[in-house]
Amino acid sequence: MDLNTIKENLTFPIKAPQYRVGVDGFMSYANSTLTHDGRLRCPCVKCVNTKLLNPDDVNYHLLQYGIMRNYSTWVFHGESVDQSRFLYPKSLEKWILKSIGHKWRDYKCLLKGKGYDDNTDINTLYDNCPDEDVDYDQWVSLVNFWRRSNRSKESLEKAKVKPIHTTGTKSHARVREEMKKSSNKSPTRTQVYLKCHQHESEADITNQIKNVATEQGDQELDLDDDPVSQVLGKDKHGRVRGLGLGVKPLSWEILLTLGFAMV
Repeated sequence: MDLNTIKENLTFPIKAPQYRVGVDGFMSYANSTLTHDGRLRCPCVKCVNTKLLNPDDVNYHLLQYGIMRNYSTWVFHGESVDQSRFLYPKSLEKWILKSIGHKWRDYKCLLKGKGYDDNTDINTLYDNCPDEDVDYDQWVSLVNFWRRSNRSKESLEKAKVKPIHTTGTKSHARVREEMKKSSNKSPTRTQVYLKCHQHESEADITNQIKNVATEQGDQELDLDDDPVSQVLGKDKHGRVRGLGLGVKPLSWEILLTLGFAMV
């Protein structure tokens, strides 16, 4: 089966026989890109090529969730492309993939805030996709996933109050560095968060954070108990909310410790 035919089959609905044939074709085509430990990047709508899984799991994800809608050139699975258009240092690859995954999760969160309600009949939700560019079968898979999740109500509330970054093109790292130069002291996570989130829609949240900081003080190193965590909840594993992509709890603690030592 040629590549164009495989891709054409993958445009059919998930339950269609043609789509399953397309998945078989994809798995055969992508077999040459297995890592040394036998894993493969998963292009399903949940993993979006950011996760390495064993082939059986990739096959299951594609059948269960569907392939990424706009993954037309299989650059991660052996299809040749004009490399001169995508030159970047190898050291940035992990950051780029993590950024793609982060944006995709943000988009799913946006869809959930607009089109999902835990108290609405599931068949009504199936017909309530808020974005016409989303494939119907993929929307149904998302709705089913949210309905099964024990955290659906909590995550829905978070989707409706999604923080808005208000420093334009400036990254959190740049804002943090400017604050450090201005005060000659490393800012806390709370200070950076308040600096970067000043949209009027977040007034209630930021006021709560300010009140906690005033009453209890700003915990510089204990991210699980600082004002931001007390108001928004603890950070997910391996990620620090409000400090930009790539910042982890341990690296943030080391950064602050060095920053204070230099003051």
